[in-house]
Amino acid sequence: MSRERVSCSIMEDGNRDKSRKRQPKIVIIGGGIAGLAAGKYLELEGFTDYVVLEASDRIGGRIWSVPVDNNGHKAEMGANWIHGIKHNPIYKLADENNLLTEREVHLNSKNIYLTESGEPIHEGTVKKVDFAYGTMLSSCEEYFLSPNQVDVNDSLGSELDRLIDEKLENTAGEERHMLELVYHQRRLLECCISGCDSLYDVSLSQFGSYKELPGRHLVIPRGFSAILDIVREGITEEKIKLNTAVRKIHWGDVATMPGGTQCSEDMVCVECENGDIYYADHVIVTVSLGVLKANCDRMFNPALPQKKIEAINNLGFGVVNKVILVFDGPLVEQHVNRIHLAWDPSVNNTENLRERWFRKMYALEVIHDNVLVGWLSGTEALFLETLTDEEVMQDMEKVVRMFLQSQSQSIPNLTKVIRTSWGHNKFTRGSYSFVAVGASQEDILNLKHPLIKNLQDNTKKPVVLFAGEATHPSFYSTTHGALLTGNREAARICKFWKPQEAALGRYADLGLSDAETTEEDVSSEDEGLSFP
Repeated sequence: MSRERVSCSIMEDGNRDKSRKRQPKIVIIGGGIAGLAAGKYLELEGFTDYVVLEASDRIGGRIWSVPVDNNGHKAEMGANWIHGIKHNPIYKLADENNLLTEREVHLNSKNIYLTESGEPIHEGTVKKVDFAYGTMLSSCEEYFLSPNQVDVNDSLGSELDRLIDEKLENTAGEERHMLELVYHQRRLLECCISGCDSLYDVSLSQFGSYKELPGRHLVIPRGFSAILDIVREGITEEKIKLNTAVRKIHWGDVATMPGGTQCSEDMVCVECENGDIYYADHVIVTVSLGVLKANCDRMFNPALPQKKIEAINNLGFGVVNKVILVFDGPLVEQHVNRIHLAWDPSVNNTENLRERWFRKMYALEVIHDNVLVGWLSGTEALFLETLTDEEVMQDMEKVVRMFLQSQSQSIPNLTKVIRTSWGHNKFTRGSYSFVAVGASQEDILNLKHPLIKNLQDNTKKPVVLFAGEATHPSFYSTTHGALLTGNREAARICKFWKPQEAALGRYADLGLSDAETTEEDVSSEDEGLSFP
């Protein structure tokens, strides 16, 4: 991208209804799926003067597939699932590009539930909890439509406590104990789904703001990173600048850069850690909410508006990590795809994390016959990042033998451990967002709204735009939410430069209104769905 200063947009005869006559300069900060989707959208709309600045040494952000052996098997360090089918752009891309044809669907595939002594939990007990727990979550989601029924400081965890106690009121003895184990396992799962340390961190009144898309949850056998190859198609290598971290975004009316250079009043100046400076009409910020929480006070000049700072502070952003375990032989019988870990919460609740970090793990997913993946969130997930590989291997070998002791006479040797470190990764500082106690969907809307400059002709120019999963009011925490927001902000730029097409409704249904509806209508479900 040229670093020369350019003038503001030229409009023929001063008529704003005419299309602007030059190529705008655009900087996209972040090479995850939101940033790549924005670049592709712009490319297909004919806007080619853009650059993607990625701080790390790879694209993809929180999408990252890694090999686990020499046989082509992969595991996901980040995004794992296509969450639903209907209205899901990730599913649409995967299906159209034959990324799902290799998946095997076994009608007799099963999950097993085991206690820490290796005892199987009866299927009837699991079904009883599944039905009751699903009903409980649905009732919690309904508060979003009637928020006045609960206090803004009420948590999902407290409500589940009440509902579970109510459900178990007439049970006792061993039956109650086994039900409590499965309920505890479900809560650990929900912590990973929400991305929180504890369900007491999650807002009850806003729990229903997340919209579940209909259909199954699917994995991509070749690795989720295959989606990136599709999304980035058409974005040339020279437009992606790796190892290029941004120090500051100067978006004020008058910005003085290092060395005394001034930025044109209608432009934005992006200052990079390596000394590079980019002048742009628009900057799309797609960094994680974790990075914004850590750096927003020094990343923007002038400072962000107070409402946006409050939104960044109010919303939750948690840590979810994985432990990938590779063994020298198969572990369970064929068609077992998940081993649910029913920990007893009354056992070993010591303050010493070294002795209990792994007890936050809700299941071991069987991704290949000799590869298991465990998930955990919050404080324990962060503690995992401080351990050595030897310590992780030692602890996880103990966990596997503890739970599988009754399932296999000979448990294979654990030969390799791979674990994620999203919490201490300075380019993410966590995994994904949730609506925390005290926050609301309004915070997401405030986070997504662009920073505006008023031009001399009274045109409002969106100069700093925000995308990424945390900026989607209904699909936060997902890859499809991230992709849709990249489309949304690219479309916002297109709408500014192509007012005639915008007037014909070309960029409708992309969530560009100042006040976004929360109703479940077609436009909100399809927000940003299609490439042009």
